[in-house]
Amino acid sequence: MIEVSSSHQAFEVLKENENPFAEELWIIALNAQMKMIHKEMIFRGTADHCLIHPRDIFRILIICNASSFIMAHNHPSQDVTPSPQDLTLTYKIFQLATMLQIPIQDHLVFTSQKYFSMADHGYFKKWKKSKKKFEIYLTE
Repeated sequence: MIEVSSSHQAFEVLKENENPFAEELWIIALNAQMKMIHKEMIFRGTADHCLIHPRDIFRILIICNASSFIMAHNHPSQDVTPSPQDLTLTYKIFQLATMLQIPIQDHLVFTSQKYFSMADHGYFKKWKKSKKKFEIYLTE
């Protein structure tokens, strides 16, 4: 099994799957030792848009008995900067992953040559700090 414990390792696993014509969302399911147990493209969209539903992401993770996961999608534009919609989706998935206790380790935006890691850029640390607000909401 392949270890995927860094954004660079995730990129290496994914870059060969980059679709230059349509956005695709990929999931890498990980076991407790950060080894890849499953990789799957679960949504395909158009050149600049991809409809995504969280239930399909978590269904796959539960079936695989994943301990955590990495989410990734490509940008056919070759610009790996996450859009506001990318950040909003990722925050929603982060909240659901917290609730379901299947942590999201990273969300990569990638092309065949480069990537942007939301974890490396501090998004998950910032969201973990605000986690108490989410937990309070769940207990009310």
